[in-house]
Amino acid sequence: MKRFRNTIILSLLLALTLCVGAQATENTMLKVGLKYGSDALFTARLQNYNDTLSGSGYEFGYYDADRSFVPLAVTDEQKITVTVDSNAYVSGGVCYETRPTNYSTILGAYHIELLTAFGSYEEALAVAQSYPKGFVAYIDGEYRVRVGNHASYDESARVLSETDVLAYGAQIVTPSSTGVVVSVTDTDTVLFEFDCSGLRSLGVRPRSVSGEKTVTWFSGYRYYGGFEYQRTTGGYISVINVLDIEDYVKCVIAAEMSNDWPLEALKAQTVCARTYAAAQTRHRSAGFDVCSTVDCQAYRGAALSNERSDAAAEETRGVYLYYNGELVTNAVYYSCNGGASESCKNVWGSEVPYLQGKLDPYEASVAWRFSRYYWSFTATGDELREVLRSEADTDIGQVQNVYVSEYSDTGNVIAITFEGTRGSYTARREKCRTLLNGVYDHINVRSMRYTVTGGDASTYYVNDAQSSVTGTGGLYVIDGDGTVAPNNAGAKDTYVITAGGVQSLERESVNTSNTFTFSGSGWGHNVGMSQWGAFAMAEQGYTYRDILNFYYTGITLS
Repeated sequence: MKRFRNTIILSLLLALTLCVGAQATENTMLKVGLKYGSDALFTARLQNYNDTLSGSGYEFGYYDADRSFVPLAVTDEQKITVTVDSNAYVSGGVCYETRPTNYSTILGAYHIELLTAFGSYEEALAVAQSYPKGFVAYIDGEYRVRVGNHASYDESARVLSETDVLAYGAQIVTPSSTGVVVSVTDTDTVLFEFDCSGLRSLGVRPRSVSGEKTVTWFSGYRYYGGFEYQRTTGGYISVINVLDIEDYVKCVIAAEMSNDWPLEALKAQTVCARTYAAAQTRHRSAGFDVCSTVDCQAYRGAALSNERSDAAAEETRGVYLYYNGELVTNAVYYSCNGGASESCKNVWGSEVPYLQGKLDPYEASVAWRFSRYYWSFTATGDELREVLRSEADTDIGQVQNVYVSEYSDTGNVIAITFEGTRGSYTARREKCRTLLNGVYDHINVRSMRYTVTGGDASTYYVNDAQSSVTGTGGLYVIDGDGTVAPNNAGAKDTYVITAGGVQSLERESVNTSNTFTFSGSGWGHNVGMSQWGAFAMAEQGYTYRDILNFYYTGITLS
């Protein structure tokens, strides 16, 4: 989720909405995936944000099953680097996997390991400091002492032959597929090594000075809390930010909604963000709760937060959305709906009682503030044919007509039909918004609320000569027994009564250029809370509780 962009991949989750009863108080520590999958890192650097105010070195350890930090070792160093247990070439503060043209030193992955296990970090450290380049390693639950960081087995063997290890005995250890090494940035000085065969992951937590909240630089952003470096199945390192959920929402608010917006709107956003994060489970198999991208919620650390966004979090601390006593599992939101929100069933296919569409009387008052509230583009039949080939894997031939074939009760598009010389194709639900996007830059359906004109559509006049539509999908029809229903079948099944009797509507081409214009309002999937609607309601004096109760049906806040 993101301000002005609201693509959320939730289709699989929504099917579980009524089955998952997550509790908001289960654990307040959140794991946020920063780098993982194809973005996992060979090396990652940390730096205390302000070593005199918010941190003085680091603790090394791991996060247990309750997400409590278990300390194992400590350092006063302010700049540290965590690297895959592999030969690394150090150059300009960065460790490279492959040899660069110029490098200052090699952080080798071959070490001499004393055969004795030590009972504490302090005991192991005392022994490690008696050897040149000695350091403490935590290996499968035991403290070990390792010496040197060599680039090859032979180099370690040579050094071992020259080193007095008679009191302990020693062996040469080679690179591990699950180990990670902590070093002083831009040096070959090893501070700590961690390898628990993937069963546990290295945790790094900034040390606090006088109880101050710590802030740490990572990858150009400032973060609260600690970090977990997961290397459970070999490969590169996944970097996870581990922090209290209240610190997390302070950061998300300003990334999802401008921090100069009305405070009650920011509060509403905070409750949504907190609830959404607490309920997510889809990334658990990857070792974290939520990601840092708009697939979950935009999160760039503390970069955008300020006193207002912090106040919104503090004044709603511990407040979540509930439905029937259970935590809301999908507190989704979007930029703006263009006039009406939409029911989850009509967008993602699952009936969710608290995600019901309704006309929105508030947004219009602030539409002028958002330059992209109203939108329009024109596409040719050839372009639409290519889009259908690419995105729907279908070729309907030369596109002759495009029309909305079904509207929801709130007037949003939930089915759109493309007719061509080789057949037709109908997109339904969310595809009415997403299908056309991504192939051509100028083609961008931004919301579920729009009309289509052009092609072979006829103009039909309704009630009087001033009211007209360009397709029959949005009309209501009365059948023989008096039942009123939406006309979703298309013009070929629609009949009218005229002075000459009953006859079928006939289409006559009114567009010889074969172009189609899509015109709409709003930005996003239209399900849940409108951010601009929250802005408008807050401006009109409504509280964050009013806002949330309007956009989510039948919820309670506690």
